Amino acid sequence: MHTRACAALVLAVAGLVGTSFGAGAALADPFPVTTDVVAAQRDGLTGPADAAPAGANRPDCHDRYDRDPVILVHGTTSNQSSAWSFLAPTLANAGFCVYTFTFGQVPGSGSVGGLAPRATSTQQLATFIDHVRRETGASTVDLVGHSQGAAVAQSVTQLPGRAAQIGTIVDISGANRGYSFGGKPVPRGEGDNGPNHSNIKYVNLATTHDEVVFPLRNALMEPAPNVTNVVVQNVCPASTVGHLGMIYSPTVAALVQNALDPSSPVAVPCDRDFPF
Repeated sequence: MHTRACAALVLAVAGLVGTSFGAGAALADPFPVTTDVVAAQRDGLTGPADAAPAGANRPDCHDRYDRDPVILVHGTTSNQSSAWSFLAPTLANAGFCVYTFTFGQVPGSGSVGGLAPRATSTQQLATFIDHVRRETGASTVDLVGHSQGAAVAQSVTQLPGRAAQIGTIVDISGANRGYSFGGKPVPRGEGDNGPNHSNIKYVNLATTHDEVVFPLRNALMEPAPNVTNVVVQNVCPASTVGHLGMIYSPTVAALVQNALDPSSPVAVPCDRDFPF
Protein backbone atom coordinates (compact mmCIF):
# COMPACT_ATOMS: atom_id res chain seq x y z
CA MET A 1 0.00 0.00 0.00
CA HIS A 2 2.77 2.46 0.84
CA THR A 3 4.03 2.46 -2.73
CA ARG A 4 0.87 4.05 -4.10
CA ALA A 5 1.34 7.57 -5.37
CA CYS A 6 0.93 10.52 -2.98
CA ALA A 7 -1.06 12.26 -5.72
CA ALA A 8 -4.02 10.03 -4.98
CA LEU A 9 -4.27 11.56 -1.52
CA VAL A 10 -4.22 15.09 -2.92
CA LEU A 11 -7.07 14.19 -5.27
CA ALA A 12 -9.00 12.65 -2.42
CA VAL A 13 -8.65 15.78 -0.30
CA ALA A 14 -9.52 18.12 -3.15
CA GLY A 15 -12.43 16.24 -4.64
CA LEU A 16 -14.17 14.30 -1.92
CA VAL A 17 -15.17 16.83 0.71
CA GLY A 18 -18.66 15.91 1.80
CA THR A 19 -20.86 15.08 4.71
CA SER A 20 -20.25 11.36 5.25
CA PHE A 21 -17.51 8.75 5.29
CA GLY A 22 -18.73 7.18 2.04
CA ALA A 23 -20.63 4.05 1.11
CA GLY A 24 -18.80 1.83 3.58
CA ALA A 25 -20.20 3.82 6.49
CA ALA A 26 -23.72 2.70 5.62
CA LEU A 27 -22.87 -0.79 6.84
CA ALA A 28 -23.32 -1.70 10.49
CA ASP A 29 -20.25 -0.70 12.50
CA PRO A 30 -19.24 -3.56 14.78
CA PHE A 31 -16.98 -1.47 17.02
CA PRO A 32 -18.46 1.40 19.10
CA VAL A 33 -16.95 4.82 18.37
CA THR A 34 -16.53 7.28 21.24
CA THR A 35 -17.37 10.88 20.31
CA ASP A 36 -17.36 12.48 23.79
CA VAL A 37 -13.82 13.84 24.09
CA VAL A 38 -14.08 14.78 27.77
CA ALA A 39 -15.48 11.39 28.77
CA ALA A 40 -12.84 9.61 26.71
CA GLN A 41 -10.06 11.45 28.52
CA ARG A 42 -11.61 10.85 31.94
CA ASP A 43 -12.31 7.18 31.41
CA GLY A 44 -9.11 6.43 29.56
CA LEU A 45 -6.73 8.09 32.01
CA THR A 46 -8.41 6.60 35.07
CA GLY A 47 -8.53 3.11 33.59
CA PRO A 48 -5.71 0.61 33.11
CA ALA A 49 -2.92 1.58 30.74
CA ASP A 50 -3.12 -1.77 28.96
CA ALA A 51 -6.81 -1.39 28.10
CA ALA A 52 -7.08 -1.14 24.32
CA PRO A 53 -9.84 0.92 22.69
CA ALA A 54 -12.61 -0.81 20.76
CA GLY A 55 -11.42 -2.40 17.52
CA ALA A 56 -7.73 -2.44 18.42
CA ASN A 57 -5.33 -5.34 19.06
CA ARG A 58 -7.53 -8.07 17.59
CA PRO A 59 -5.43 -11.26 17.42
CA ASP A 60 -7.57 -12.68 14.61
CA CYS A 61 -7.58 -9.52 12.48
CA HIS A 62 -7.10 -9.91 8.73
CA ASP A 63 -7.38 -6.98 6.34
CA ARG A 64 -9.15 -8.31 3.27
CA TYR A 65 -7.52 -5.54 1.20
CA ASP A 66 -4.05 -6.63 2.38
CA ARG A 67 -3.17 -3.18 3.70
CA ASP A 68 -0.43 -2.62 6.24
CA PRO A 69 -1.39 -3.03 9.90
CA VAL A 70 -1.76 0.38 11.52
CA ILE A 71 -0.09 1.30 14.82
CA LEU A 72 -1.51 4.34 16.63
CA VAL A 73 1.01 6.25 18.76
CA HIS A 74 -0.47 8.56 21.40
CA GLY A 75 0.86 11.86 22.70
CA THR A 76 2.10 13.36 25.96
CA THR A 77 0.13 12.72 29.20
CA SER A 78 -2.06 10.23 27.38
CA ASN A 79 -2.54 6.52 26.89
CA GLN A 80 -3.94 4.21 24.23
CA SER A 81 -7.52 4.36 25.48
CA SER A 82 -7.78 8.09 26.14
CA ALA A 83 -6.22 8.93 22.78
CA TRP A 84 -7.71 6.39 20.41
CA SER A 85 -11.29 5.58 21.45
CA PHE A 86 -12.51 7.47 18.36
CA LEU A 87 -9.92 6.75 15.67
CA ALA A 88 -9.16 3.10 16.50
CA PRO A 89 -12.75 1.84 16.09
CA THR A 90 -13.31 4.17 13.13
CA LEU A 91 -10.38 2.61 11.26
CA ALA A 92 -11.32 -0.88 12.41
CA ASN A 93 -14.85 -0.37 11.10
CA ALA A 94 -13.26 0.53 7.76
CA GLY A 95 -11.50 -2.84 7.73
CA PHE A 96 -8.03 -1.86 8.93
CA CYS A 97 -6.11 -3.97 11.43
CA VAL A 98 -5.40 -1.47 14.20
CA TYR A 99 -2.91 -1.77 17.06
CA THR A 100 -2.43 0.45 20.10
CA PHE A 101 -0.20 0.48 23.16
CA THR A 102 0.73 2.80 26.01
CA PHE A 103 4.33 3.98 26.12
CA GLY A 104 6.43 6.35 28.16
CA GLN A 105 5.11 5.67 31.66
CA VAL A 106 7.34 6.80 34.52
CA PRO A 107 7.29 6.03 38.26
CA GLY A 108 4.19 7.57 39.80
CA SER A 109 2.44 8.29 36.50
CA GLY A 110 -0.08 5.49 36.90
CA SER A 111 -1.94 4.90 33.65
CA VAL A 112 -0.61 8.09 32.08
CA GLY A 113 2.04 7.66 29.40
CA GLY A 114 4.06 9.83 27.07
CA LEU A 115 6.26 11.11 29.91
CA ALA A 116 9.53 9.20 29.49
CA PRO A 117 12.54 10.45 27.49
CA ARG A 118 11.96 10.16 23.77
CA ALA A 119 14.74 7.62 23.37
CA THR A 120 12.95 5.31 25.81
CA SER A 121 9.60 5.76 24.10
CA THR A 122 11.16 5.23 20.69
CA GLN A 123 12.59 1.89 21.77
CA GLN A 124 9.21 0.88 23.17
CA LEU A 125 7.63 1.63 19.81
CA ALA A 126 10.31 -0.42 18.06
CA THR A 127 9.52 -3.37 20.32
CA PHE A 128 5.80 -2.99 19.62
CA ILE A 129 6.47 -2.91 15.86
CA ASP A 130 8.24 -6.25 16.26
CA HIS A 131 5.21 -7.62 18.11
CA VAL A 132 2.76 -6.47 15.42
CA ARG A 133 4.90 -7.79 12.58
CA ARG A 134 5.20 -11.19 14.27
CA GLU A 135 1.48 -11.35 14.99
CA THR A 136 0.36 -10.30 11.51
CA GLY A 137 3.18 -11.60 9.33
CA ALA A 138 3.39 -8.16 7.72
CA SER A 139 6.72 -6.94 6.41
CA THR A 140 5.79 -3.28 6.91
CA VAL A 141 3.46 -1.34 9.19
CA ASP A 142 1.95 2.13 9.02
CA LEU A 143 2.26 4.57 11.93
CA VAL A 144 -0.25 7.24 12.96
CA GLY A 145 1.14 9.53 15.66
CA HIS A 146 -0.51 12.38 17.53
CA SER A 147 1.53 15.21 19.01
CA GLN A 148 4.58 13.64 20.74
CA GLY A 149 3.55 10.34 19.21
CA ALA A 150 4.32 11.80 15.80
CA ALA A 151 7.86 12.61 16.93
CA VAL A 152 8.29 9.11 18.35
CA ALA A 153 7.06 7.65 15.06
CA GLN A 154 9.61 9.76 13.20
CA SER A 155 12.39 8.83 15.62
CA VAL A 156 11.87 5.08 15.33
CA THR A 157 12.74 5.27 11.63
CA GLN A 158 16.23 6.48 12.59
CA LEU A 159 17.02 3.24 14.43
CA PRO A 160 19.06 0.77 12.35
CA GLY A 161 16.89 -1.21 9.94
CA ARG A 162 13.61 0.31 11.09
CA ALA A 163 12.88 2.58 8.11
CA ALA A 164 12.46 -0.49 5.89
CA GLN A 165 9.67 -1.68 8.20
CA ILE A 166 7.53 1.45 7.79
CA GLY A 167 5.25 2.17 4.85
CA THR A 168 3.42 5.38 5.80
CA ILE A 169 3.69 7.81 8.71
CA VAL A 170 0.69 10.04 9.37
CA ASP A 171 1.49 12.91 11.74
CA ILE A 172 -1.54 14.46 13.46
CA SER A 173 -0.56 17.80 14.98
CA GLY A 174 3.02 16.63 15.14
CA ALA A 175 5.78 19.11 15.93
CA ASN A 176 8.00 18.75 12.89
CA ARG A 177 9.76 22.06 13.52
CA GLY A 178 9.17 22.80 17.20
CA TYR A 179 6.60 23.24 19.96
CA SER A 180 5.16 26.49 21.30
CA PHE A 181 3.82 27.09 24.78
CA GLY A 182 2.28 30.29 26.08
CA GLY A 183 2.91 31.98 22.76
CA LYS A 184 6.68 31.52 23.00
CA PRO A 185 8.20 29.21 20.39
CA VAL A 186 10.60 26.56 21.63
CA PRO A 187 12.68 25.51 18.60
CA ARG A 188 13.87 21.93 18.38
CA GLY A 189 15.70 22.16 15.08
CA GLU A 190 14.46 20.78 11.80
CA GLY A 191 16.89 17.87 11.91
CA ASP A 192 15.79 16.72 15.36
CA ASN A 193 13.67 13.85 14.03
CA GLY A 194 16.45 12.80 11.68
CA PRO A 195 16.35 12.66 7.88
CA ASN A 196 13.31 11.56 5.92
CA HIS A 197 13.47 8.22 4.11
CA SER A 198 12.56 7.91 0.45
CA ASN A 199 10.70 4.63 0.95
CA ILE A 200 8.32 6.12 3.54
CA LYS A 201 5.27 8.20 2.65
CA TYR A 202 4.82 11.10 5.09
CA VAL A 203 1.42 12.76 5.56
CA ASN A 204 1.15 15.70 7.98
CA LEU A 205 -2.28 16.82 9.19
CA ALA A 206 -2.42 20.22 10.87
CA THR A 207 -4.91 22.82 12.11
CA THR A 208 -4.59 26.59 12.24
CA HIS A 209 -6.24 26.44 15.69
CA ASP A 210 -3.53 24.29 17.29
CA GLU A 211 -2.69 25.76 20.68
CA VAL A 212 0.32 23.48 21.24
CA VAL A 213 2.07 23.25 17.87
CA PHE A 214 2.23 26.69 16.27
CA PRO A 215 2.84 28.65 14.16
CA LEU A 216 1.32 26.42 11.51
CA ARG A 217 4.60 25.74 9.68
CA ASN A 218 5.86 23.88 12.77
CA ALA A 219 3.40 21.06 12.04
CA LEU A 220 4.44 20.74 8.38
CA MET A 221 7.43 19.30 6.54
CA GLU A 222 9.43 20.72 3.71
CA PRO A 223 7.90 19.73 0.34
CA ALA A 224 9.21 16.48 -1.14
CA PRO A 225 7.90 13.83 -3.52
CA ASN A 226 7.02 11.59 -0.57
CA VAL A 227 5.61 14.35 1.68
CA THR A 228 2.00 15.57 1.75
CA ASN A 229 0.94 18.44 4.03
CA VAL A 230 -2.79 18.89 4.68
CA VAL A 231 -4.23 21.79 6.69
CA VAL A 232 -7.75 21.02 7.94
CA GLN A 233 -8.96 24.55 7.20
CA ASN A 234 -8.02 24.14 3.54
CA VAL A 235 -10.49 21.25 3.46
CA CYS A 236 -13.11 22.60 5.90
CA PRO A 237 -12.64 26.40 6.15
CA ALA A 238 -14.99 26.82 9.12
CA SER A 239 -13.25 24.22 11.27
CA THR A 240 -12.01 25.35 14.68
CA VAL A 241 -10.58 21.97 15.68
CA GLY A 242 -7.81 22.18 18.27
CA HIS A 243 -4.80 20.07 19.21
CA LEU A 244 -6.63 17.36 21.18
CA GLY A 245 -9.73 17.62 19.03
CA MET A 246 -7.76 16.49 15.98
CA ILE A 247 -7.86 12.85 17.11
CA TYR A 248 -11.63 13.04 17.70
CA SER A 249 -12.50 14.79 14.45
CA PRO A 250 -14.47 12.97 11.70
CA THR A 251 -12.69 15.26 9.23
CA VAL A 252 -9.27 14.13 10.40
CA ALA A 253 -10.36 10.49 10.62
CA ALA A 254 -11.32 10.55 6.95
CA LEU A 255 -8.05 12.26 6.02
CA VAL A 256 -6.15 9.58 7.94
CA GLN A 257 -8.06 6.83 6.17
CA ASN A 258 -7.31 8.41 2.79
CA ALA A 259 -3.63 8.73 3.71
CA LEU A 260 -3.46 5.05 4.64
CA ASP A 261 -5.40 3.87 1.58
CA PRO A 262 -5.39 6.56 -1.12
CA SER A 263 -6.50 4.09 -3.77
CA SER A 264 -9.96 3.88 -2.14
CA PRO A 265 -10.68 7.41 -0.91
CA VAL A 266 -13.69 8.21 1.26
CA ALA A 267 -15.61 11.46 1.50
CA VAL A 268 -14.24 13.99 4.00
CA PRO A 269 -16.98 15.43 6.25
CA CYS A 270 -17.00 18.92 7.68
CA ASP A 271 -18.92 18.72 10.92
CA ARG A 272 -18.08 18.12 14.60
CA ASP A 273 -15.07 19.92 16.02
CA PHE A 274 -13.58 19.94 19.52
CA PRO A 275 -11.89 23.35 19.76
CA PHE A 276 -9.12 22.46 22.21
